[in-house]
Amino acid sequence: MTDTAIKIDDLGKMYRLYRHPGDKVLDAFGINRWLFWRKQYYQEFWALRGLNLEIKKGERLGIIGRNGAGKSTLLKIITGNVAPTEGTVKVNGRVQALMELGTGFHPEFTGRQNIRASLAYQGLTPVEIQAKEEEIIDFSELDEFIDQPIKTYSAGMYARLAFTVATVVEPEILIIDEVLGAGDAYFAGKCVERMQKLTEESGATVLFVSHDLGSVQALCNRVIWFHRGVLQADGPPLNVIKQYGAAVRKEEEIRLRARDLKLSKKQAALLETENDIYNKFLFRLVGVDGSHPSGIHKIRTLSLWNYSEKIGHIQVGAPLDNHPDQEHYIMNNTGFMDWGESNKDELGYYRPYANFKGKYAHAPFEFSIPKSYLIDAEKLKLEIFADCEHECVAVELFIPSENKYKRLGIIQNGRHYNEFVVDIINNCIDAESDVKNDDLIKSQRTNKKTINSELSALSIDEYGSKEEAIITKIKLLDADGNETKTLCVLEAFQVVIEYFAHVPVSNPTFVFCIYLPSGLTASQWLVSAKELGKEVIAGKGKVVFRGKVLLLGRGSYVASTAIFKWQPQKGLEPEAYHVLDRCTHFQVVNTDETDVIDYGICRQPVDTQLLLN
Repeated sequence: MTDTAIKIDDLGKMYRLYRHPGDKVLDAFGINRWLFWRKQYYQEFWALRGLNLEIKKGERLGIIGRNGAGKSTLLKIITGNVAPTEGTVKVNGRVQALMELGTGFHPEFTGRQNIRASLAYQGLTPVEIQAKEEEIIDFSELDEFIDQPIKTYSAGMYARLAFTVATVVEPEILIIDEVLGAGDAYFAGKCVERMQKLTEESGATVLFVSHDLGSVQALCNRVIWFHRGVLQADGPPLNVIKQYGAAVRKEEEIRLRARDLKLSKKQAALLETENDIYNKFLFRLVGVDGSHPSGIHKIRTLSLWNYSEKIGHIQVGAPLDNHPDQEHYIMNNTGFMDWGESNKDELGYYRPYANFKGKYAHAPFEFSIPKSYLIDAEKLKLEIFADCEHECVAVELFIPSENKYKRLGIIQNGRHYNEFVVDIINNCIDAESDVKNDDLIKSQRTNKKTINSELSALSIDEYGSKEEAIITKIKLLDADGNETKTLCVLEAFQVVIEYFAHVPVSNPTFVFCIYLPSGLTASQWLVSAKELGKEVIAGKGKVVFRGKVLLLGRGSYVASTAIFKWQPQKGLEPEAYHVLDRCTHFQVVNTDETDVIDYGICRQPVDTQLLLN
């Protein structure tokens, strides 16, 4: 007898995105296969691909990942609700699945009636149903509402009843997909205990999908992490959760850098539109003479670098590589582009670039990069890993101001990592973009070595005379001295304020004020030049606020940075040289990814003492 509950081999799921609604109807009835001249009527979209996984009986498997990573698609295939496009799934055991709220129960029936109907459907006798009914009511704690229609239940009440009914008849395989997120913390704890008991006493297998990493670690003895339809990591819960947490922090870092470019005093009204905070870079592959290629070229990876930091990456041929909701993606509209279908060989995923009779004879792809990453970058580097067959392929960048493509270079024949320089200053800043600080942009282009200002491409909420001194850059550094937008609770940190004084300035005051999202001040630090041992400042310089232990609690914050004229009179607002009002966004996280306890806004250090009578 096998000890394997679920065996998955080379599993993939592809959806067809139709250009016209009628094509979907024709496909459903199998008519399109007879219309052989209409080949380009849909676009492929892989939600999951190349998955190999074996789950043992009695395992409690946690499945984590961002929304749209492929988690729910996998569970729907395992339960039989969705058929795979390729690969096989073998399930050994009876499956109970809680996938979505609102399924399985009739909204007009009472809770009691739904309990009886559900248990009867599972084959229980009236005597068994009566015995289980009381157990369900007792565990779900819905005594007062059990005879009310389900449609009157809250999401949390529904989750209580659905979970209890699903687990009262001990399943061999239990699947929970985010349903418990609608319940309260108290009941979620009861659910974790019940699932642990199921695996220990009956040997049931549990597949648990949740964004609550604390619950995942508490329940599961194994965790897998999905990213863009591909299995990213598989192993002990703590190890995988730490890897996932690091990736999430990196994505949040990029988002916060981008968010700094769209600022407002009213935090609730922040608009994070792509046009405001991102620069879009449109590239394409095309034949050297501008026509279709004659060979078949395997394009594997596309990466965009800012110095040594990778700021954009496309694994060509992998799931979601052509999804426009992603920051970086290829454009493979059938009939228009020369990208081929996703493939895989011994080196991994790829798409062929060949003559697929696309209208525009090219293979385009796009990167969306926060403008804040581009301020200190005069040039980016595009890296392409490809196998070119019998010919070279040109790489070009679209120049918005000229409404045409500019050639960056040639991908040589053979298998190579190819690098191409992208000139930001001269080619990639759209002349029509909405930028308020035109003078600062010109300063960056003509005298970047003198004032390396982070305000170059910003549209910010600022005030002050700015004639004597300006703030040129604000940096947050972690315990290792690395620039970041994510600080850790109880660890060392630095806030660096870089400035440029056009004329000698007598005893200015530097301020860094931190606000909660509600607008309340969480903390404020200020220091005068005199306190720093310098009566007068001139030219370039920096002020560093340094702390050995960060006492702010976990959460999101925004900060204002200012240089004021020294004015000791109480009750009077000092005159400002330069104020960047709520321009720096950052987050504070617990050092331990699995520590989900809310310690509050401030981690006040205290001494404790035990006194015995």
